[in-house]
Amino acid sequence: MNTSNRHRPLKNLLVFRLLLVTLLLVALILFEFIWPKEQSTPIPVPLYCFIIITYLLNIFYIVILPKVIRIERFIQQQLLVDATLIAGLLYITGGFYSLFFPLFYLIILGGSIYLERQHTITLLFYCTFLYLLIVFAHIFNPLQNFLPLPQLVSSSRKIVSELFFNLTPFYLSAFILRLIAKERLDTRKRLQKTTRDLKESKDLNKHIIASIDSGLITTNRELAISSINLAGATILGVNRDQVFNADLRDIIPNLRPVEIIPGRQRREISYLNDSGPQRILGFSFVPLMKSPNHNIGWILIFQDLTELKKIEQQLQEARKMAAIGRLSAGIAHEIRNPLASISGSIELLAQDLSPEDETHQRLLQIVLKESGRLNHLISDFLSFSRLEDRQQTDTDIINILKDMVFLFRSQFPKTRFNEEFHSNSFIIKASPEQLEQIFWNLLQNALEAMENKGEITIASVIDNRTHPRSGNQPQITITITDNGPGIDEKVAEKIFEPFFTTKASGTGLGLYIAFQLTQVNNGSIHLGKRSDRRTGTCARVSFSESKKRELSATEPDK
Repeated sequence: MNTSNRHRPLKNLLVFRLLLVTLLLVALILFEFIWPKEQSTPIPVPLYCFIIITYLLNIFYIVILPKVIRIERFIQQQLLVDATLIAGLLYITGGFYSLFFPLFYLIILGGSIYLERQHTITLLFYCTFLYLLIVFAHIFNPLQNFLPLPQLVSSSRKIVSELFFNLTPFYLSAFILRLIAKERLDTRKRLQKTTRDLKESKDLNKHIIASIDSGLITTNRELAISSINLAGATILGVNRDQVFNADLRDIIPNLRPVEIIPGRQRREISYLNDSGPQRILGFSFVPLMKSPNHNIGWILIFQDLTELKKIEQQLQEARKMAAIGRLSAGIAHEIRNPLASISGSIELLAQDLSPEDETHQRLLQIVLKESGRLNHLISDFLSFSRLEDRQQTDTDIINILKDMVFLFRSQFPKTRFNEEFHSNSFIIKASPEQLEQIFWNLLQNALEAMENKGEITIASVIDNRTHPRSGNQPQITITITDNGPGIDEKVAEKIFEPFFTTKASGTGLGLYIAFQLTQVNNGSIHLGKRSDRRTGTCARVSFSESKKRELSATEPDK
């Protein structure tokens, strides 16, 4: 509870006391006949003194209010002082015949509202004691010369009777007020508990909705959005405040009215916004019910299925490739042997033909060329069928790259090869033959894109930061960059799919094999535009450093 709420009862008492004293002052000014006519002093000075003392006391309370710690005890002290002041007011306004005895009811009312039961009883007896003290003071009146009081004309029996009829309603009222205050206190406690439980339940629901990774949107019956959780805003790439009261069909355009059918059946749609790539959303609509027969809107529950769809597609491709691999492994050897015989026979026939027979020589050369292309296709199939893991050893990837560059530089003299290695050695755990196959396919792809002339840069960058996904090992990234025509973004998304090719004579397996071999050796590969925004394509291949090398580096020199 904050300070303002803790001090609220004290503030209420101060305000009530000031209002009461102010009304008394106004009444005193307007109705001077309250003071006895036989009073020698024309102005009731004691009453004005009482009012001034009460105002000063309130000012004192206001000053010390911020320093009060024990609120209930301070309220009890104030009520005791107020009861004493009321007793003084009764004494100076007629004593036993004073009209202000009902003010004691206000003291008991304040005690019933703000104090515990035992403190209220103490206050009740204290008010009774003060009233009896006033009666005795009226009878004996030690201040008769300064403050004369009316003579008691009633008999002792009548005085006792009036005391009984004054105090009995007083005690009865105190009892009733205490019962009412107790019921009020119990009701307030129940209300506070209910409010607290409701708030906790509301907060829990908010936390549950905020914690789920599925998107959740609530709308009215006209599909105007009334709320969206954080996961939903993140999936859609929208601002939660901006979509409030927006039409759901404007936020998700592909959500056609015919698809907005309540039920548990899941549906899928494509979603595209200005801030991200196209996504696949799985969604379902359920009615938002206020009562069993009162539908006030709809609840849209949706998830981003983009990655799941990619995984499903990869699984389907893996199954397809496994089947093709088994098929290729079974027939490739059977085809290759007759093909070798055919090629050898054609070469012998070509030797027997006379050089002047150009037509037949040309036909035989076409057969040999097509046999070579068929043999290349079979080789790709055999490479594809041998993607299983091979023995991985500690391999220096930089040395392999240097050997590959030397080989390509000698075979393709019209192409300029640049080497930018940031280290002379970097050991990874991989199969050397498969690494050679990866870089061979990537370099061959770059050469074909430039038509065997241009410039290729092979560079390496070492990231010494540890990566949890790679076993907390440093990584090396190899980039193979050409200055060819470049690659389209849509083509880059499919470039590693099997049998996808943009070349007239390509098989579509070279880059796919490079991708699969990279995965087998715990690496990653990406093909896209150059980072310097120049024309060309850049292939990035990343591998993690071998743990064995890291351990050996920590050993002391012998």
